[in-house]
Amino acid sequence: MSLLTPLGLLGLLGLVALIIIYIIKPIFQNKIISSTYVWKRSLRYRKKKIPISQLRNILIFICQVLIITAIAAILAQPYIDDEDAHNGDSTVIIIDASASMLAESGGSTRFERAVNQVSEKVDEIFKGENASVSIILATNKPDFIEREAKADSILSVKKSLNDLLYESEENENVCTYGKPDIPYAIKLAEEITAYNANSNVILYTDTEYIDKDKVEVVKVSGPSDWNAAVLDVRAKIVENFYVFEVDVASFGEDRQIEVNCSFFGVNDQQENLPPFTKNVKCISDSVQTIVFSVKAPTEDTDESLYQQVGIYEYNYLHVSINEHDSLSEDNNFSLFGGKRPTLRVQYKSTLPNNFYASALMVLRDRLGDYWDIDIDECKKGDDQYATEGYDIYIFEHMVPSTIPSDGIVILSDPGSLPSRLGIQLGKTYQSSNKQLMPLENAETHPVTSNINAENIGVTRYTAISNYDDYTPLLSCQNSVIAAVKNTEDQKLVVMSFSMNYSNLALLPEFPLFMYNLVNYFTPMTFDGFVFDVNSSVDLNARADVLNISGPGAPRPPVKEFPHNLPLTLPGTYTVSQDLISGETVHESFFVKIPAEESNINLVVDSLENPYFYQEPEGNNIDLLFYFALALVALLFIEWWLKSREQA
Repeated sequence: MSLLTPLGLLGLLGLVALIIIYIIKPIFQNKIISSTYVWKRSLRYRKKKIPISQLRNILIFICQVLIITAIAAILAQPYIDDEDAHNGDSTVIIIDASASMLAESGGSTRFERAVNQVSEKVDEIFKGENASVSIILATNKPDFIEREAKADSILSVKKSLNDLLYESEENENVCTYGKPDIPYAIKLAEEITAYNANSNVILYTDTEYIDKDKVEVVKVSGPSDWNAAVLDVRAKIVENFYVFEVDVASFGEDRQIEVNCSFFGVNDQQENLPPFTKNVKCISDSVQTIVFSVKAPTEDTDESLYQQVGIYEYNYLHVSINEHDSLSEDNNFSLFGGKRPTLRVQYKSTLPNNFYASALMVLRDRLGDYWDIDIDECKKGDDQYATEGYDIYIFEHMVPSTIPSDGIVILSDPGSLPSRLGIQLGKTYQSSNKQLMPLENAETHPVTSNINAENIGVTRYTAISNYDDYTPLLSCQNSVIAAVKNTEDQKLVVMSFSMNYSNLALLPEFPLFMYNLVNYFTPMTFDGFVFDVNSSVDLNARADVLNISGPGAPRPPVKEFPHNLPLTLPGTYTVSQDLISGETVHESFFVKIPAEESNINLVVDSLENPYFYQEPEGNNIDLLFYFALALVALLFIEWWLKSREQA
């Protein structure tokens, strides 16, 4: 227990006054009485009362002592001292482990300088008595590498710091290429600072904080640090041709930067254009945007003469900066997605209609950012169709003599099915008065996702009687009328009703059905071509196995989808898969350092502080209450004893 106002204990001097009062207080009083008889009777009665009277006087004296003590304690304002809050000096050190900390000058990176300075700081801290150190590595997922280590653990602390400077299989990419989660690191520090009155926080970083409050910020930037960076590259289609925008910047110095752009696999010729170079004058810490369309030199030897080359497709664009700056990892940028993969669709019907063509046109609009959908309608002759070379085959009112094996096969109202397909048709049903019979979802399946089957109706259908190897999709009157098969050797959809006897072609459910069908059998491998480090991408496949190559250690083949791939290193990642057609498809995307991390002179308005331990004012109030309660109780007891004395 501690006292907020120790001078209040002067109230204990009242005990001295109490003792003096008892000393000078007369014990007996001489009185003249009229009769010895009364005196004798009184003396006899008093002899009986003396033992109880003496005990009562002692209790009264004790109560009075306690009353004075309680009053003095209240004047001193006592509170309970939390011993855990005074267990020695505790220092929490946060090390920024972001991409900008990889900036190098003078033969060392900022991260290396930070770790070395922390090592020296630890030696200084452990000179204090009962001091402790906690070290937090502020990556995108901050965590303690040491927690409340004491001086006797200095070797362990030194080893932990030394391990940060050397990558290994267990300790890979200690300083990340992404952004740090400083707010979460501060929250971790709060686990120490909130319960220790003698705690402080030191942040080793390269970020300038205008308002640091109680956190000590140690900047580890070098005076000669500067960085040129390609922050972003975008491609836009203007009048059917690509126009490119490149964001570049110089941080730390005004610089004339040479930006080189190289195109690979341009247009139908699949040629590589000569590099396009532009000198950009960059003002320090500001972003410059270059907007250009490609110009290639003519046969004339004078390279100042150029002709416009319209680019309507390309494999990829590579942008680079030829500068010896402090951070080289953001000097290159590759942009993919300039050549969409072709999805070839063949439609063959003995009674052609526009139903499937209309649905495919809607599909082209919805998937046009990823797929180039090529539709081939075979309208001439019963035998004028292909059984190979397409990604999707639609056969309506017929079954080809040879079922294609290199793509998705849709059999719409086939009439009959060969036994080798492992599915059979049964009885045909027709409604009376041509009333639509509503359908139902047979099972939950991606192909029928978001489709309300009750909106779809048919007036005639053929029940599918045997579908052991298939998954039922739609049913009518408890009879399956649509089923799907998706194996390594065969991808087949059977719809045993005609569009001519259904309202499906008139509903938005039909293009949605086709959209789900394409996404189920031929999903987009990934949903973007540029990602930031420490993000992730969901990978899907048209094949059973995906092979991933890119920065870092080799990755095992992926066989379960969707597969979430964490992106921890910058660079180009390539995903390969072998389709059932025998074609091997390679698709790539680029992972870049976050643009914020390229700014090695980043200035932030304020730094969020942890909660620091505060003296427990609430405890003061609680103890005063208890002492006041005791004082009231003692006063009551003393009054009661006094009243009994006079009784």
